[in-house]
Amino acid sequence: MLPTRLIGACAALSLSTFALAAPQLPQDALPPGWDGALARYKQVIARKAFREHTEGRDRIAQTRNPEALPILSGDYVKPQDYPEYSKYTIATLLGRHFDRLPDVSPLAALRRSSTKPIDTWLWVQTLRIEIDKTDANEALSVVRDGKVQWQRAAAIAAIGNARSADLEAAVLPVVLDFPKKEADRNLLIGAMTGAFWENKKRVNEAGYRKALEAYVSLLAPEVGLGHTIKVQMARHLQGILDTPAMWVNPEAWLEVLQRGEVKQRPDNGTSAEMSFFGITTDGERFCYVLDMSDSMLKPIEPSARPSTTPETGPRKKKKKRMLDESDLDWTKIKTRWDLAREQMRISLSRLTPDKHFAVVWFGSGSGTLDATKGMVKATQANVDRVLKELDAIKAIPKEQIQAPDNPADFPDGKLRGDTNMHAGLKLAFALAGKDAVKEPAYVDPDALVDGCDTIFLVSDGRPSTDDFRVLDKDYGEGQVVSNHETKNAAQRTPELWYHGPYDQDDWLIEDFTRMNAFRRIRLYAVGIGEANMRLLERLAELGHGEAFSFGKKQADGGGK
Repeated sequence: MLPTRLIGACAALSLSTFALAAPQLPQDALPPGWDGALARYKQVIARKAFREHTEGRDRIAQTRNPEALPILSGDYVKPQDYPEYSKYTIATLLGRHFDRLPDVSPLAALRRSSTKPIDTWLWVQTLRIEIDKTDANEALSVVRDGKVQWQRAAAIAAIGNARSADLEAAVLPVVLDFPKKEADRNLLIGAMTGAFWENKKRVNEAGYRKALEAYVSLLAPEVGLGHTIKVQMARHLQGILDTPAMWVNPEAWLEVLQRGEVKQRPDNGTSAEMSFFGITTDGERFCYVLDMSDSMLKPIEPSARPSTTPETGPRKKKKKRMLDESDLDWTKIKTRWDLAREQMRISLSRLTPDKHFAVVWFGSGSGTLDATKGMVKATQANVDRVLKELDAIKAIPKEQIQAPDNPADFPDGKLRGDTNMHAGLKLAFALAGKDAVKEPAYVDPDALVDGCDTIFLVSDGRPSTDDFRVLDKDYGEGQVVSNHETKNAAQRTPELWYHGPYDQDDWLIEDFTRMNAFRRIRLYAVGIGEANMRLLERLAELGHGEAFSFGKKQADGGGK
């Protein structure tokens, strides 16, 4: 997680001054304890970088000093910069560090004064603390009597995350007073689904089962749920009840519940070794999130190439539209990006026209392919447009790197820069029918109805930047390097480009948890080469999917 001065990595930024820096002060640079944390907070909150704002807030939050709570609450109410993500990170810090009985009252006051959809995560965090330290009366009152659906969803999520979750009391009122709007329905079902999943070890308790029966009843045809949300429910029910199949009708699930206790299998982890991306899954709406950082131009590792593959030409194509791994043309696969592109060709060929899909890329920034600015139907015409666009993506060979770029910073050539995984995931969660929605995407009606239900994430390294880059003066802290991918040291300059906190695993994981709190998207992660498998495995675990490794993997899970 080194700071970086990047030259030529992102066309939208100045080629001569792009740099990033992270604060790394000596331990004796500030007084110990609260005084030191407060001094650091005051020092960095006046700077421009969101990363430093987050670090300063984290410093005072970790002290758990009562004086920190009003400071953080004030920042939450009126964040000077980065308003959406300041709220998200502060809510997370409050949930981490202010879970004591004296904190309940001021947190409740902050929650009651925060009444916009963007405040949903604050409601989840503070209600969960209130339940753990006092009781669930406030949360249950919101569920029963609340008229704002995102508040009801937040209360259900908080109950599900609490140490003692009364799911029966939380779920039955929702089923009895189920809203009519599809987005509201999907929001509440997502909250209930998460609550059941977080407490699945209690599946044989009477209260859990009564709540689950009520939840299952929403699958009845007369309720009129959309097919995509039914698939979401069935996916999780299959995991909770350990069934060999998933159904979208209530009768089959009720029959399983009536058979008696569910025998839970041990969790053997989420990581699996495979030779190809041959992942099969259910789903209706798929988003492919592809790493296009410069390191994806590295040659394919020998272990990623099957020993039986002919080197002189492709296999004879099968007379069918649905391809499989044997159809990979290894004469076209030299780099990691080549492998990702050709695997996309296989996967897209297997989508039926009734499915929807989108393709998101991330490098120093992120974006969609022009053919999939939103979720599009998997018609042959749309698939062909995507494949044509993928084939047209060209890298700059290392031999053609010219000033002001330093060829040493691009040993494999240039594709699209650094590894901004957070931006890729954020965009995937924001895609809806025709375009990406604005924040707060995690409770946006269009995203809840028309967003994806499955993400395939492909990456070959650890995150190295995010979308919060800003130019500020050099404060003399941390190390400066010329390129995130190579980490070559660089001379300090009067001004540096600073990024936000989402190159750090823990903050990226926290934000993925927030983004998926009500969506319940299934995520499959594919790591190529030196991928950060620990991060990918954690994301897959949170997304109830699996993580697969291709090629050489570092023993410590490290990145580039």
